[in-house]
Parts: sequence; structure tokens; C-alpha cells
Amino acid sequence: MDWKSTAVISGAGVLATWFFSMPPAQQPVAVQAPPAARAQGASTSTIDIQQEASRLQLRTPQAPRYSEPARNPFRFGEPRRPERAAAAEAPVVAPPVAPLPPPPPQVTLDGIASDTVDGVMQRSAILATDGGVVIAKEGEQVAGYRVDKVAPDSVELTKVSDGSVLRLGLR
Repeated sequence: MDWKSTAVISGAGVLATWFFSMPPAQQPVAVQAPPAARAQGASTSTIDIQQEASRLQLRTPQAPRYSEPARNPFRFGEPRRPERAAAAEAPVVAPPVAPLPPPPPQVTLDGIASDTVDGVMQRSAILATDGGVVIAKEGEQVAGYRVDKVAPDSVELTKVSDGSVLRLGLR
């Protein structure tokens, strides 16, 4: 095939697609059914739906009962387990679950700010806590921690309740 025949076939395909995709010149006239026929058809369908709904409400599905399999397909040659009577087993009572303690507050170091006051460099830690962003200096308390030391790239916090040390570095 040369380029001329390819162009002719492609053009014919585009032209045929255009002709067949155009809407028809005359729209078919919709014939409306008389009101009596429409009312009769509507009542028949609602009666069928109501009958089906009442039939489905009378029938309640039965849940399948679980039975323990007689063999273990993952063990070859294992002897079969004897059938146990379900009534003979004592109900297992779970011990009461103690509520978990609340999680510790989430504290992250977002930045270090430094100011020179009377020729002395003072650093402040910018901490993100559960309550929002806090700017804290050494000795202040934030979310249950005391700020002990603010370095140029990290901060050292001591938990007030138990004295544990938390060191946070810049990300």
C-alpha cells in the first residue's frame, strides 16, 4: 500500500464516521399511552413489589452453624480428634482488661531561636506539642517536661513526674 491509498481509505473512514454519527433528520414522535393504561400498569407493579416484600419478610435466613473439622489438612497422618460435646465445655471467662494509661504528650523540636540580651546569647526552643507550638527557654515547663538545656541544634528535656531525660534534635 502506498501513501495515496492509505490517505483515501482514511478519508473514507472519517467521512463514514461523520455521516453515521449525525442525529436523524426527523425525530420519531413519542406516542403517549392513555392515562387509564398508565394507571393500570403502575398499580400492577406496586402490587407485585408489595407481594414480594411481604414474602421476603416472612422468610428469615438461617445462619450456618460452625462445626470444627474432623481433620487437619496441614498435618499428614495425624489421628482424628474425638468429637467433643459442646455442652461439656466450661465457658471461658476473660479476665477484666485494665484501661491503658494515656499516651505521653507528643513533643518535637521544630527550631531554635537565639537572641543577644546584654551581650549574652540566649536560646529558646520552638517545640510542637499536642496543644500547639510553644517557645520555651531554659527552666520553663512544657507539656510535663522541664527545659534543661537548649543547644544550637538540640534541646534536653526532663520529665517532671519521673526525672527521665528526653533529648530532641533538629530534623
